[in-house]
Amino acid sequence: NKAAAAEARVAKGQNSWVIDTLQPGDVLVVDLYGKIDKGTFIGDNLGTSIFAKTGKGAVVDGSVRDVSGILEIEGFHGFVRDFHPTALADATLVGINVPIRIGGVTVVPGDVILSDPEGLTFIPPQLAEKVVTSSEDVRFRDDWGHEMLRQGKYTPGQVDSKWTDAMEAEYQAWVAAREAKKP
Repeated sequence: NKAAAAEARVAKGQNSWVIDTLQPGDVLVVDLYGKIDKGTFIGDNLGTSIFAKTGKGAVVDGSVRDVSGILEIEGFHGFVRDFHPTALADATLVGINVPIRIGGVTVVPGDVILSDPEGLTFIPPQLAEKVVTSSEDVRFRDDWGHEMLRQGKYTPGQVDSKWTDAMEAEYQAWVAAREAKKP
């Protein structure tokens, strides 16, 4: 408590201390080791504060409470291990802006977070452009493969294995035609 007072920290809630440091565009990432009962890092009040400061949301390898209230925060994005009605207890803050582990993956401050309903990917910033370029090619290949399957032109076995030179050439022509249509 003396250290907190010396740093002008408000209240005893260590989770509030972290939220006080957030800047626009930040995504709060918290490692509570998957703790659910008494592992609720935020409720709707702190969730509101996170969104007001960042315009983003939070990743919590633990739980959150006040789910109904959090769902009312328009634009808030959250990825959490679970939900529980208890308050945070028996957890100690050991660092802010330090490397942590989320779901077995090391996360370093500054990593870019890519998310979809299936999960999260943490990308070192120096690799973000390469990941975007590579993922665009994967998405285009999937789109082309889906189109070929709908047309019945190729079988699932052909689309889901190494493409023949003819298939690759057809795909490249499809991408070129797609790019030519862009304004």
